[in-house]
Amino acid sequence: MLLFLIRIFSYSNKEEIMAIEKTVSELADILGVSRQAVNNRVKSLPEEDLDKNDKGVTVVKRSGLVKLEEIYKKTIFDDEPISEETKQRELLEILVDEKNTEITRLYEQLKAKDSQLAAKDEQMRIKDVQIAEKDKQLDQQQQLTAKAMADKETLKLELEEAKAEADQVRLQAEEIQSEMGPKKGFLNRLFGK
Repeated sequence: MLLFLIRIFSYSNKEEIMAIEKTVSELADILGVSRQAVNNRVKSLPEEDLDKNDKGVTVVKRSGLVKLEEIYKKTIFDDEPISEETKQRELLEILVDEKNTEITRLYEQLKAKDSQLAAKDEQMRIKDVQIAEKDKQLDQQQQLTAKAMADKETLKLELEEAKAEADQVRLQAEEIQSEMGPKKGFLNRLFGK
């Protein structure tokens, strides 16, 4: 609906709107204030409300004049009758400008949020990679620990087997020695005692 109204008003009667422009001096005379005061107000108006005339002098367009009327609470257009349709069109143009500014601001905010989300996504991706790496390291550590425990058990069993074999060999040696009788020394065996 808003775009439809914009199209209607943008194509109709542009010359009428553009024809009404006032210089700072003319505005100072109409409003009954100093030229400097009006000049300060004019400088605070948006660029789209200002223009330069053929002589290069800054002039205030109709949209800016409407804003100045609101500020000074005085009518600038007494000598120039304005139709109700033109007033409505001007108000609509001002409203559209304000809405466009708001849309631009919101769009910039959205772009900033999108950028922030992209940065967060990248941080999350990096964290996921780090977590996967830590999981891999933890898994490797668990495997090494399990292998070390298995090796410890194997060594323990081998040690017990070696002890058992050593005990068995010792027992066999003792049995053989006991069967042979007490050991005779070299001289006893030599002289036969």
